[in-house]
Amino acid sequence: MSVGPLGMNGGMDINSMVQKIVSSERVPKQQRIDSERADVNASISGYGRLKESLDSMKNLMSDFRFNKVFAARKVDVTDDSAVIAKASTNAIAGKYSVDVLQLAQSHKLASAPFDERQKFGPGKLHISMGNRSFDVNVSSYSKLNDVVRGINGAKSNPGVRAAVIKDSNGPRLVIAANQTGKDNALSVAVDAKPGDELNQLGFKTLESRVKDLEAARAEAQDILQPLTPKQKENAAKVAEKIESAAREVDKENSYQPDAFQASGQATQSYVKPQDRIPGWTETASGTLLDSYDEPQPELDSAAQEKSSQVDGWSNTASGTLYDSYVTPEEAEKKLAALRADEESSIAQAVQSGNMTPEEAKAEIREGMSPEEKQHADKIEQAQKNLQAAQKEFDNYSGLTQVQTAQDSKVILDGVATLTSNNNVIEDAIEGVDLTLKSKTDPNARPPEIDVEYDRETVSQYLEKFVNAYNQFHQVNKDLGSVDPQTGKAGPLAGESITRSAESRLKSVFSTPIKDAPQEMNSLSSLGITTTRQGGLELNHDVLNRQLVNNFDKLKDFFGGRDGFADRIQDAIQSVTGVTGAIRTREKSLTEENRRLQDDQATLDRRMDQLKTRTHAKFESMQDATSKMQSQLSGMMNALG
Repeated sequence: MSVGPLGMNGGMDINSMVQKIVSSERVPKQQRIDSERADVNASISGYGRLKESLDSMKNLMSDFRFNKVFAARKVDVTDDSAVIAKASTNAIAGKYSVDVLQLAQSHKLASAPFDERQKFGPGKLHISMGNRSFDVNVSSYSKLNDVVRGINGAKSNPGVRAAVIKDSNGPRLVIAANQTGKDNALSVAVDAKPGDELNQLGFKTLESRVKDLEAARAEAQDILQPLTPKQKENAAKVAEKIESAAREVDKENSYQPDAFQASGQATQSYVKPQDRIPGWTETASGTLLDSYDEPQPELDSAAQEKSSQVDGWSNTASGTLYDSYVTPEEAEKKLAALRADEESSIAQAVQSGNMTPEEAKAEIREGMSPEEKQHADKIEQAQKNLQAAQKEFDNYSGLTQVQTAQDSKVILDGVATLTSNNNVIEDAIEGVDLTLKSKTDPNARPPEIDVEYDRETVSQYLEKFVNAYNQFHQVNKDLGSVDPQTGKAGPLAGESITRSAESRLKSVFSTPIKDAPQEMNSLSSLGITTTRQGGLELNHDVLNRQLVNNFDKLKDFFGGRDGFADRIQDAIQSVTGVTGAIRTREKSLTEENRRLQDDQATLDRRMDQLKTRTHAKFESMQDATSKMQSQLSGMMNALG
């Protein structure tokens, strides 16, 4: 058995011994740093909570300061299936009635049914939607689907959509505008050879065809029997009446569920003006506008025959119009009679001179004076124009109006007529936009729009303000006081900021607003008072009376540069703003955190150095002990 110095015959746990020495040195210093850091972080968190509770009040006051709360309007509509109303802050409180006469709708046209194998072209479609137009080139032997692709794919297409619908009689072309309103009406003109089916894709309203026919008749009238200025004025009024009637026919003959008849063409017949124009009387004069005091003698048989050719002619019409008005059929006969001599001369020249009709006509015209030649040309052109207009009127084969292009129209309070190219009428009432949903029943009471001050929203905002202050009061109390039962102090206990923030706000609460009316110049006049515990409470009865009686005075209390809302914001800004007490204190605490970080880094560095030195000493001691142990063992062995 070997014997050695005490403690030198066993191995040492150097790492454990070094750790204990370093820990005994670190612990008190680390505890100080951790304690200070915990206090700083608690203070930063406390100031953050305090700032958040104050800012919630400040944000509420922004809406009060700029009158957003008081400017809100509440809108009720008795029939929201017909109209929806939205009021802005400019709306004036009141009640209004709204009759929806018609909704805005887009223009839609449809063709007659075609054979599925029908080919079109070559030619060109000139399509317009309002004042915007584009062209579609149709190549030879194009089918209906090719026409549709050409329309929809046109780069300059402003919003015209085409489609093919399947009809039991064959496919139809449907063209529609994608925008509502009469200013977005469609027109389709065709540039194609006579007889090409592409011509059936053009569109002319009955009104337009009547207008063309009246223009051709007026041209013939001017050649056959020039009218006096007064007669021209009267004739123009007659034409205007007829065209107006045609417009109504166009409108009423737009597509309905039974509009497409077995023939495949939409119904479109001409209705006589006396059946269409309100106020048309049996005693109308020959102008169909001026009434006579005494009934005129009935027309003779010739006038009766003529009257059957003129829509709107009355049995007791005066002779004025009969003497001056020329019907299209009568004009055609008279023009033909005027040309009869020339045609007879042409025929004789062809027979005797072995000439073509064109050559004979040219030779006869050569023998005319310039005035005679000009007159003959006018007669010939007038006859062609009249024949063409009459043919188009009688045998129209183009697109049919399925749905008219129309604006929405309402009558406000029974007197004001308002229109829009869509179903939203902006500022129909100042600050009120109407969205139209359906026509109203003319025999029922019209929907009423009730625009009122939004008292409920103001009440809710004031209740939010009271709750926001009470939340601040509780947070401020928790942060800055000491619990009497546990003795635990809040993270901001002893800080002057908590006392300062509350005192600033209470000062605003108790100071009257000098620019506000006497009956509403303090918070208590709105029913908001301070409780014994330091919070706020709201008396809803007092508030409701003020909202009913003095709503328009709220802005004088809350708004303006020196109003209640501005004062609250200024008081909070002085605490939470960039130069406020909280921001200043937060900066100081942030610097304190940086100092503690530096202290922590210094402590860690010193402890690392201590650990290294102590470990080295223990290793050196262990080496020396090992040598001594070896020498002692040698001596013992030598002594035997």
